[in-house]
Amino acid sequence: MIEELRNKIDKLSGSEAKSLLLNTAVWLQTILESNNSQEQKDEELKALYEKVANYSQIKNDIQRKRNYHTIHIVCGESPAGSLMVGLEHGHRVIGFPDFFAVGPVRELHMEEGLQNRYAWLKDHINIPMDFIEKEYEIRFRNTLEQLREIPENVPIVLWTAENASEQVGIRFFLHFLQEKTNEVFLINTSLAFQELYNTKEVQYFVHTGEVHPEKLRTIYEQKRNSPMTDEEKNQLQKEWAELSETKEVLRVLKKDAIQSVPENYYDHHLVTTAQKLHAKRGKEDFIKSARIIGEVYGELAGNVDDSFLEYRLRCLIYDGVFEIRGIPKGMRYYSVRLR
Repeated sequence: MIEELRNKIDKLSGSEAKSLLLNTAVWLQTILESNNSQEQKDEELKALYEKVANYSQIKNDIQRKRNYHTIHIVCGESPAGSLMVGLEHGHRVIGFPDFFAVGPVRELHMEEGLQNRYAWLKDHINIPMDFIEKEYEIRFRNTLEQLREIPENVPIVLWTAENASEQVGIRFFLHFLQEKTNEVFLINTSLAFQELYNTKEVQYFVHTGEVHPEKLRTIYEQKRNSPMTDEEKNQLQKEWAELSETKEVLRVLKKDAIQSVPENYYDHHLVTTAQKLHAKRGKEDFIKSARIIGEVYGELAGNVDDSFLEYRLRCLIYDGVFEIRGIPKGMRYYSVRLR
């Protein structure tokens, strides 16, 4: 059985393998944190093993073959996996495989715009397992096709949160849905979570993927209100049209508005973080680039992709701000220090 499982995993693409790992972790967490008896947990763990062993078949059943009454669209595979676990049967989840805060979005709804974005990401961003070169464009196109294939009579739920990536995402999605007559509902995970769960013990979430699957289900049940009006949809589609004219490669969310900013916007965070680490460890020490990037990523609460921070760290190396030791083929392969 183990050999058969190994063979199935070997056939998965890089992103599918990461998605399987993520979903397995979410399922395990759900089982371990439940109030069920140990006997029930043992049965759930056995069922989880069957899910993993038949992942490809289950994925197809969930996403394409099973009858469904509602479609959910969200940015990223992590929140998509959480939604698939948290929602009951009859829901289909489309997770868009991109991080819209980073990279060019100029005319992204057109072929030339997609090619420009693909080329920029390939030339600037280090992502493990050659995701951009091997899978990005194919998965992007496949997901767009899934949006086009949505039946007219099925309600659509768009999930967003208080971050630039998900806010840009819903505007992009609505552009592609503008010819459809489906009812469209909008759920802001950050605002809904704050209203339902924000206590002294629970901090405010800024990404849909950070919320536990059971809480996502509660948010869906309590915060899916009236469908969006034509005026609301038109406004967001208009904002996408404006975004699609911008040339910047970085976007942030400020005062409830998406702003395009220069790509060096976060550079000072990298420099000041290095200065603090040098002060603790001695300026002569080289510091693992992953350490600096991790500190900044945490400080910014995930509002920028860590791979973009790694790109900017390389730019600062090229500009002579940092010295380097190692080969910058990925953040774990090299160390830096301020000159």
